[in-house]
Amino acid sequence: MRIAYLFNSSTPSSNPSSIQVVNTCSALVALSHRVKLIVPNTGQKVRLQKFYGINKSPKLIKLKYFNKFPLGIYYYLFSLFSIAYAMFDKTELYITRNIFNLILLNILKKRVIIEIHHDLHNEGRIVKFLCKLINVFNKKNIVKIIAITHAVKKHLVKNFNIDSKKIDVISSASSLKFKFNNLKKKKFYNIGYFGSLDSSKGTNFIIKLARQDKLNKYSIYGGSQYDVSRLKKKGIPNNLKINQSVHYGRLKPIISKMDILLMPSNTKKIRSIGNIGNIVKFTSPLKLFDYLASGKLIITSNVSVFKEILLDQKNCLVVNNFNTANWIKIINKVKFETSKINNIKRNAFKLSKKYTYLKRAEKILNF
Repeated sequence: MRIAYLFNSSTPSSNPSSIQVVNTCSALVALSHRVKLIVPNTGQKVRLQKFYGINKSPKLIKLKYFNKFPLGIYYYLFSLFSIAYAMFDKTELYITRNIFNLILLNILKKRVIIEIHHDLHNEGRIVKFLCKLINVFNKKNIVKIIAITHAVKKHLVKNFNIDSKKIDVISSASSLKFKFNNLKKKKFYNIGYFGSLDSSKGTNFIIKLARQDKLNKYSIYGGSQYDVSRLKKKGIPNNLKINQSVHYGRLKPIISKMDILLMPSNTKKIRSIGNIGNIVKFTSPLKLFDYLASGKLIITSNVSVFKEILLDQKNCLVVNNFNTANWIKIINKVKFETSKINNIKRNAFKLSKKYTYLKRAEKILNF
């Protein structure tokens, strides 16, 4: 089948949405479909296979000149031209995460799958107006509506009058492949965090944690060189290393060196990279699935939506507050409870086999 994934963001990029879209397209190619990923002519000039560590690559189509327009105009022009390109290429199925793309494809009566990852009340005024005016989600040409979490599905059913049977919850995934290793008692543990350096994701908390926990070594990977420099100005203890983000294709050997992986996200407000408001009720961070795949011990804050995947004492450890002394106590108990901890790690590793991009692609096309 000829599939076009219309993606309105820079690619290649270390942005989580870009990582997910490219890996999803790669899996669709692995299922023997002809896939074109249509993006703006921005992002780094590097082959997708090298940047993301994928074996099968979609054909990347970069439409030029849109970055010369103001952002608002660029957004709508890219939608128009990407759809026109895909139509000229005799596309049989369109996939997009963009609501304006969906509106246009509805008008043109093209078969489309729409992925929803956030609160649609945070969309622009024009898009919100059109959503309500033309009942955008209840059109016959829509093959499937994908919600990234059950929380997103509930939001769509409640606020947009969509039949729940039309919505499939298809979580994110990981393409990283690790061998499982038991955790052993050690003098110190290597503790890592991978992701955005935004304070709502817990990076400031990790600095405090490292400052007070002198027994273990901490590493943070994420953001640009500017973001790293800004964070270092807060005063970094000797047992903490902060590094800018690395290409997804280079992530595996770095995660492999860690013993424990942290997700100390704020439980009331999490800011998104795309600045689409507070995503704490709906978020499904990619690192969660990479952490599962690694077989490392996951220690996380008590973010409600994480419980769709993570269960305390079953496949992770959940800390119910941001008292650094409590986190340090849990971390240092690990070396005395290795049997219990290895069971938790093994459960997480087994669970990750449900969340591969190949399985995700199969679910997307199951209609």
